[in-house]
Amino acid sequence: MNGKKKFLTAAVFCAVVSVGFVLPASAEETMTHDLDEVIVEADRDALPGGLVRSKARLGILGDKSVLDIPYSEMSLTQKTLELFDDPSMPLANVLQNNPSIRSSTSSPMYTDFSMRGINMNGNHMMLNGIPSLFYQFTTPPSHIIDRIDITSGPNAGVNGVSMSNNGTNSGATPAPGTINITTKKALDTPITRYTQTFSGRGNLGEYIDIGRRFGKNNEWGLRVNAEYMDGALSLPGAEKNEKNIFFNLDHRDQKSTTNLFAGHFDLRVDGGQRWFQFSPSSNYKGSSLPGAPDSKKNYDFAGTTKYVHGYIMTLNHEQKMDDSWSWFANFGQSRRSGNKDNQGSALKFDENGNFKGNQFNQQNEAGKNVYAQIGIKGSVHTGAVKHNLAFSVDRSWAKYWNNSKSYSPNGGSILGDLYNGIIFPDNYQLETFGAGKPQWEETNVGITVADTLEYGKASLLLAASRKHENFENLTGGKSFTNNNTLPTYGFTYKPVDNLAFYAGHTESFSRGAVVKNDDRYTNKNATLDPVKSKQTEIGVKYQNAGILTTFSYFDIDEANRYDIDAPGNKLTTVDDGKNRYKGLELTVNGKIADKWTATGGLMYLDAQRENTKNGLKDGLFVTGAAKWSGVLGLEYTPDKNWGFVGRAIWNDKAFIEDTSGKGKYEIPSFVTFDVGVHYKTKINTVPVKFSAMCYNVTDKDYWMGRGGSSTFGLSMPRTFMFSAQFDL
Repeated sequence: MNGKKKFLTAAVFCAVVSVGFVLPASAEETMTHDLDEVIVEADRDALPGGLVRSKARLGILGDKSVLDIPYSEMSLTQKTLELFDDPSMPLANVLQNNPSIRSSTSSPMYTDFSMRGINMNGNHMMLNGIPSLFYQFTTPPSHIIDRIDITSGPNAGVNGVSMSNNGTNSGATPAPGTINITTKKALDTPITRYTQTFSGRGNLGEYIDIGRRFGKNNEWGLRVNAEYMDGALSLPGAEKNEKNIFFNLDHRDQKSTTNLFAGHFDLRVDGGQRWFQFSPSSNYKGSSLPGAPDSKKNYDFAGTTKYVHGYIMTLNHEQKMDDSWSWFANFGQSRRSGNKDNQGSALKFDENGNFKGNQFNQQNEAGKNVYAQIGIKGSVHTGAVKHNLAFSVDRSWAKYWNNSKSYSPNGGSILGDLYNGIIFPDNYQLETFGAGKPQWEETNVGITVADTLEYGKASLLLAASRKHENFENLTGGKSFTNNNTLPTYGFTYKPVDNLAFYAGHTESFSRGAVVKNDDRYTNKNATLDPVKSKQTEIGVKYQNAGILTTFSYFDIDEANRYDIDAPGNKLTTVDDGKNRYKGLELTVNGKIADKWTATGGLMYLDAQRENTKNGLKDGLFVTGAAKWSGVLGLEYTPDKNWGFVGRAIWNDKAFIEDTSGKGKYEIPSFVTFDVGVHYKTKINTVPVKFSAMCYNVTDKDYWMGRGGSSTFGLSMPRTFMFSAQFDL
């Protein structure tokens, strides 16, 4: 253990030791009891098998039964993270247990994934109900997460106002859903947990998790989580270094709950850029991409890196006013800065796999986000109708700084090919240049009103956010003020307690995008107009014998925004009509037999374009979106100590356009398999859990599409992960 690691470990233990001295007697006795009892962080709302929860977040209305929420909802537990997560890879590796979600990138540099065919990333994640604290390169690290509520349905009007920046697809895109992360809190049972992991070719991770409750009736709780990770990933030449420390301080009594979460993060990924675009010669008559190369091939030059560091915090408080009403306040802030040195855009290659017209890019960037919300909620009766009401006022603010330069090595282009890698000058020198310059600033102020009306076996959700948006393009182009209303409504009918029929609809606006401040773009720094998206869903939910099943039909549209080639090896960002996503989705979660637990489902997606320029692309496919996809995860537990895990992820064929926007080429279908095992035992009196996992067992090489984008990714090679968890 080097000096930095020792310092981090010591700091964490010192932060909690003082808490131990004020533990009540009952807690101290628990710590000195026989250690035969292993600490289990059971979730009382988890379905049998423990992979998903029966409750999830309904925006400002709080937690509700999944059966009472009028859109698709899936709440993942800590156990799901423990079984399927590789901490050295993006969180999308776990999110894709939901059939709505497919990973959109295999690169450890990015957090991209698609939901119902539409690209999303860390920008679309909420932390303890606070939006816009992450971005394309950052998501919450898995070791701080208590649960993940995945909403893949029409819910825009129940969450309050937020930023609408995306980070992919040339700026802002309305999201088809939300992902809310809830952080770990101290439990009534003390936790002192140390975990070691090994993955890839030499990536080592160490994790400390300490939790204590103290004070009268254990009303105070402190949970500290820290990580130190460093080493080579399964992709040769790629490394990841991550250092962070977070604490969660909470207070609870009969009239109020308060939660403060805060921490510092430092993340660097060297290598691992895996982002491609097809650019065949004009005489190519084929209809397929060149075959996917060996996924162990590295497509980086020696200096490829992405680095970010900063802090993040959230504060949540709820105060009862009487038995029916309470007021609440939520606050969050994040600050990040860093740099990126890599290919300036997706690596273009022709039908023979030769790279062409690519450039190198250096970038320094920073961002700051601040969010505040205050509101009230409660219930009243009007005759036989019960109203569950909530009202909030929100303000979100963000500012972004960037400074970038593009270079043309080798006299004008990055050379090489798919099958032999990049040819890059050995003596190429990176330049030193200033910090990021202000690019844009956005402020959103709004009010949100929600009411769930319950009458007999039926309930009606009525909600709306009135949003006042002020966006300033600080580098040129137009700035604007935009006022809009985001309605959400849904209907649920439960003929019996465990069966629900539902329908929901929402509309959302997303701010205009700023085209990159990059000389490669003919319209650099231009501001594109705001876009509006609509979403409708109808479905049925059924919970029986420990299994929750949801079957739904959905219909979503979004702006079709993308980059096209321009003369002189340039690019132009354009809006061209809409993409329309219609589909069917089936999810099944729970204990399917005495020793078997399942999670997953299927999705059918019909994604086409509408209202394109002169109707030239109306009815054509949406690039990168597969018609069929599915996931099935299984856990088999023959006894209380052993567990065996398996997962299959399937994507049907999709299609991609070349850089001219004219050609149509097939991305072949693929299936990947993950398998693992975990075993609980003791070393002397210390409970220990050993786990082993292998991702992409067959070492499958495949292209992976990115919904609504002409760029695509390449798979990661077979990856092994081992861990040992000690409850001290």
